[in-house]
Amino acid sequence: MLTGLSRLGRARLVGLAALAGSLALAATGGFGQGIGPATRSHRGPIPVALVGQWSFAAATGQYCDPLGDCAPGSGGSITFTFGVGGRAEYSLFQSSLVEGCGQVQSLRSMAGTARVDGSTLVLTPRSGTYKSFNGCRPDLTGNWKLGAEDLKPVSFSWQLDEGELKLVDPTGEASGIYNRR
Repeated sequence: MLTGLSRLGRARLVGLAALAGSLALAATGGFGQGIGPATRSHRGPIPVALVGQWSFAAATGQYCDPLGDCAPGSGGSITFTFGVGGRAEYSLFQSSLVEGCGQVQSLRSMAGTARVDGSTLVLTPRSGTYKSFNGCRPDLTGNWKLGAEDLKPVSFSWQLDEGELKLVDPTGEASGIYNRR
């Protein structure tokens, strides 16, 4: 359970993630209903084509320089790592520069298992942490273990298309187009 994180703080974090997902969908015109050939009939642990690390990032304004050095600003990234046999890790990083207040950053990480049932990818987290640095409210800076209510299975629609992993998350938090790292 994320004790100490205000409703407004949670709303801002979810809002930033939703913005990131929306930017990805807008850039691609959204998802079609087609499912790639590798996803149609697979059931069980992760298909070999999904094994590895997949990432997605979004930022507002001129956030990073051409060398990849990033200054404080607003943005976020989501990373999924899938291993042979169904091992899975998920992380969501969010950062926002609040005018007159300072930097607010959070990192939610979870580890567990993943399985595929046709066009549905199911992640079942077993453990997780939430780390926060809050320049506006230092009392909200810290590390927390995620509780059982934060570790519920999540189902995504998924598709591999020309080397990109397209995910649709019913909550909107992790919807986007991911590239292999």
